[in-house]
Amino acid sequence: MANPVILLLAITLLVVLVVGHGVLVTLPRLVWAQLHTVWRTFGRAAQTPPDPQGEPAIPAYLRVTGPRDLRATWWDGLEQHERLMGDAERFVVGRVSDAFRSSQRGGTRGQGCLMVFLRPAFLLTAVAVVLTATALSILPLLFALLVWALSCALWSLWWAVGAAVARTGRALRGWPAPCPYTDCGRTIDRPVRLCPTCRARHRQLVPGRYGVFHHRCRCGTRLPAVLGGRRLDACCPHCGKALPAGCEQARVVVLVGGSATQRAGVHRQGLAELGATPGIEPPLVRTAGTPVLWYDPPGDAYGSQESAAALDVLRRAHGLLLVVDDPAAHSDAVHAVIRVLHVLTALPPRLRPHRLALLYTQAVRDDATAVRAQLDEAGGGHLLRALDATRIPVRCVPAAALAGTVRWLAGTAGTAGSGESMAPPPVGPPENTTFRFPRHRIARHTLLLAHLAGYVVIPFALVLLQTGALPPSAFFGLPAAYDKWQHPLTSSVHQVDLTAAATRDWPQLSASYSAPGHPPSAALPGHGGYWSVKGSPRKDNWLRVDFGMPLPLSEVSVDFDPDSVTSIFSPGADVEGQVGTRTVTFPSGHPHEKQQGTYLTKEYGFDDPVPEAVDSVRIGLGSVFDKDNREEQRLRLREFNIRWSSSDALRLHPTGGGGLTVENATARDLAITVRPPLLPAGWHATPVGRPPRILGAHDTYEARWRITAPKGTTGRAPVAYAVDITEDDHTVTARCLALLTASGAAEPLC
Repeated sequence: MANPVILLLAITLLVVLVVGHGVLVTLPRLVWAQLHTVWRTFGRAAQTPPDPQGEPAIPAYLRVTGPRDLRATWWDGLEQHERLMGDAERFVVGRVSDAFRSSQRGGTRGQGCLMVFLRPAFLLTAVAVVLTATALSILPLLFALLVWALSCALWSLWWAVGAAVARTGRALRGWPAPCPYTDCGRTIDRPVRLCPTCRARHRQLVPGRYGVFHHRCRCGTRLPAVLGGRRLDACCPHCGKALPAGCEQARVVVLVGGSATQRAGVHRQGLAELGATPGIEPPLVRTAGTPVLWYDPPGDAYGSQESAAALDVLRRAHGLLLVVDDPAAHSDAVHAVIRVLHVLTALPPRLRPHRLALLYTQAVRDDATAVRAQLDEAGGGHLLRALDATRIPVRCVPAAALAGTVRWLAGTAGTAGSGESMAPPPVGPPENTTFRFPRHRIARHTLLLAHLAGYVVIPFALVLLQTGALPPSAFFGLPAAYDKWQHPLTSSVHQVDLTAAATRDWPQLSASYSAPGHPPSAALPGHGGYWSVKGSPRKDNWLRVDFGMPLPLSEVSVDFDPDSVTSIFSPGADVEGQVGTRTVTFPSGHPHEKQQGTYLTKEYGFDDPVPEAVDSVRIGLGSVFDKDNREEQRLRLREFNIRWSSSDALRLHPTGGGGLTVENATARDLAITVRPPLLPAGWHATPVGRPPRILGAHDTYEARWRITAPKGTTGRAPVAYAVDITEDDHTVTARCLALLTASGAAEPLC
């Protein structure tokens, strides 16, 4: 490799090899690796495992698994990029080693010199390839993110509806409620529901991350999260014991007293009188269809103020039965009652019990008045005053007939009768322990289609833009911008107002009637007046603009004084053209509107497109709704404009003697076609010379015609010049007007 020519040739070939390998091998492999990653994540629809946070349910795909899949797709694609670029670098090093391997074993010469030239080429190629592959991957990801975001928005709306229904249902059913078991009694905001198939415990069976109206258990069973959840077996989230059906609707009556032994005796007596077996767990009794929880806290629950305040059941109690054997202020029973009253005083009014009953064990069968008198005589007046200070209805009862007292405290005093205990249903064994994880095929395949749409959207958009199938204003004007970029001549076309160049000789204006001081010429642009037919003896008045020859117009604009328009619809006017004796109807175009108040608008003008060349334009007044011609008399035509389209890529300058100077205003060569001039009837133009097909950048060419006028012509006649410009199979036209005399003198109007 001592020959520098051979070395230079080898370097050139290796650079071409590096660039070609990057473009033809590495780039397709990167795109294919990204497609394979997308297919592996969304196409195969792998199983979705349960939530690792502990809930035995499958998370909702849009809420949890979808973002994980999208994130995994992106990061896995980046890892594939890193691996494939490493393969490309090893390919370059391997080719250099093979090309410059020394004849000596294990020796190489010239590799360092070559890598000095190949390393920049490889880095530039790698950057270009990676950026191209990333750009091709970002758009599909953005499409998938857009679909996922829209789906999440709909899912959130669905979740709001489900959450509102679920919250309303829980409030109507009575949750939160206390646990009915004596050794628990804590407030249950939401019970734990058991799967009927695998007996898994679901603590979050509400609309959320696991679904809106249904949750899918780890065994595949669909569990209702909004309606029908109460049919599932439930247990307490604190003690884990099974809850009887309807326990959340139970009326809670709490037993308050000094010693646990005395309270236990009263509790057994109350259960027996209610018709239940003493000592049952939970102490729930259904009397005349209404559940009653006859609750006695375990142990020395009222031994201190802290232990009494820790009883959640006091905050959910419907009534309290206060047991007192000694009304003296120093007795344990009175201390327990006072502690409970302190707790009730600290509660908000909506959480306080509705009724209180003071059970005096020394009274056996007297009525409430007699029991109250006995308490007062025994020194319990302070206790009665403390109870009356709570402003809660209080009843003093004897030790006998506890069932009636319990029913009164529960608010079911009029439903006397035998009760029945409410034992929880037996917990059945699991029916199936086989886990069937869902695959979320519909959701995953939707995101897969979004990715594939992202890959084909650019070619599809280019096809639509290339064929011009989209309207120019679609997608924030993207088709128009693309057309201007691809066809620079498109941006050179503008609307030219012909009436702005009107003279006394052209165009010819006529009207059926004009009010004094308001001729048709007053409505020309820049004149500051208006045309009016006030005082006209006829209906359906009109104004005509005669050009003397057919002109390829683009649109006609008509503006009335907004104060003169009284119709709630469009102004009573129409525009039409004429070619000889044939009338050309113009289609309706864009209206001109003015805001009238907050919601109403008034139309005072319009822009009508012109479908073909016409030699005159007629603006007619009158409407089928204007029976007495009053609206037509009020209308004031403030301005009318007649336009055609022309390109400023060429500057046209009419000259005397039938000449036209054509100047290329661009910095590139243009293909031009000079059209014969448009002349009135009787005028003739004969070309002199042959115009060029290509006009160079900033070049000028003068086209000439021999123009002859009819005999006896003394005035000036209009002439319209037109030159077509073609570039990239796209043609526009530059136009110009002039007034010619019979002697060939020209007055440009452009």
